[in-house]
Amino acid sequence: MTTISTLTTAQIAALSTTAIASLTTADIASLTTAQIPVLSTAQMAVLDTAQVGAMTSGQIRVLTTAQMAHLTTTQVAALSSQTMVGLGSADAVALTTAQAAVLTSGQLAAIGTAVIGSIETADIAALTTTAIRGLTTNQIVAMESNQFAAML
Repeated sequence: MTTISTLTTAQIAALSTTAIASLTTADIASLTTAQIPVLSTAQMAVLDTAQVGAMTSGQIRVLTTAQMAHLTTTQVAALSSQTMVGLGSADAVALTTAQAAVLTSGQLAAIGTAVIGSIETADIAALTTTAIRGLTTNQIVAMESNQFAAML
């Protein structure tokens, strides 16, 4: 039996959306950090919440900005707090306002302080009050003044 992690990046990129949709959560979790960036936005779009929820912080770290921007709000909501630790600055910039609006307090608290400053002010303004309460003191300190003003 072949495991998904043994496929080449070219083979992963060639998988149909039907094949991607049929992957188990264990298959998704076993995708390597070389395989994740070659998934097309169409392939990413067919992932259900359980599949997205199975992604690791290392996998989130290597998402392209196009992949991040094309995640649905339902998919973003399915990302665990532990996974959000892997969110990088470029992906934080790629977040849409709609995606930012569904972030939970746990997801927001998991984002690194260096990354918080990369979140666009429109996205900060879209955060719910509950999500904002999840910000740590260090994250608040790391915010730019325009970001802080957007929360008010």
